[in-house]
Amino acid sequence: MKCAYRAKGDAGTPVVLVHGFGVSSYQYRDTIDALAKTNRVYALDLLGFGLSDQPDVPYEMEFWRDQVSHFIDDVVKATAVVVGNSIGSLAALHVAAKAPERVAGVVLLNCAGGMNNKVKRLPGDFDGFGWQYKAVVPVFSVVLAIIDFVLRFDAVAKPVFDGVRGEENVRGALRGVYKDPTRVDDALVASICDAAERPGAFRAFVRILTGPPGPRPEELMDDVRCPMLILWGDEDGITPLDFPLGQYFVNLPETRARTTLKVFEGEGHCLQDDNPSAVSPVIGEWVNAL
Repeated sequence: MKCAYRAKGDAGTPVVLVHGFGVSSYQYRDTIDALAKTNRVYALDLLGFGLSDQPDVPYEMEFWRDQVSHFIDDVVKATAVVVGNSIGSLAALHVAAKAPERVAGVVLLNCAGGMNNKVKRLPGDFDGFGWQYKAVVPVFSVVLAIIDFVLRFDAVAKPVFDGVRGEENVRGALRGVYKDPTRVDDALVASICDAAERPGAFRAFVRILTGPPGPRPEELMDDVRCPMLILWGDEDGITPLDFPLGQYFVNLPETRARTTLKVFEGEGHCLQDDNPSAVSPVIGEWVNAL
């Protein structure tokens, strides 16, 4: 299967950038340029997204874990720092846990809890939260189960896909996630819409949304031995900082060695592209201090 990627820079510790759900390596457009001043940088498109192949196969986090691992072996050919946003962060953790010899460090940007919205619940997730949270979560789980079921029928899934991939819907969704509206430009929108027009896009969309969410980050952490940089936007509405997963990462530096946390005020879920001038230097300095 073909893996599309961008590469720039000639020296320094190799850095592999992994994007999140529904987007592509284009979302690292400015990060690549900034990090390439001191490092060899690679930004790949996960299978199913961007310009990479969109095979009609079962999608799961282990599928992308293996893709990133093989990419490091076959293209980078050296131990690398893996940087991920959202599900890209989760893929980075999977690689670090399964193949520690390939990973010099991981940078997690607003890490996701699972491959899709069917995030596994762990005991104690909402301990200390108000009754309203505990009341809503079971209802939300039922709704997600219904959505998961109906999306398995093309007659339902295809109109949904055709609707969400429209230019105005993509632009509106991005504006709901980004804090700086000027970053939601025509080129970013086109990078998503063009990929969604490719022949395998619909089937990949359904496979990803209805696939297993995979292990939570907490379940992988015991096997991750490398240094870790955690970056989070405090206004992220997708993986909120004050929800169980966000709170886990806020507290992680207290119990895990070689772990650094930095919270960006006023930033959202895609902070590396939303505010690259603030985020890229933090990544670069950390990588080059390893």
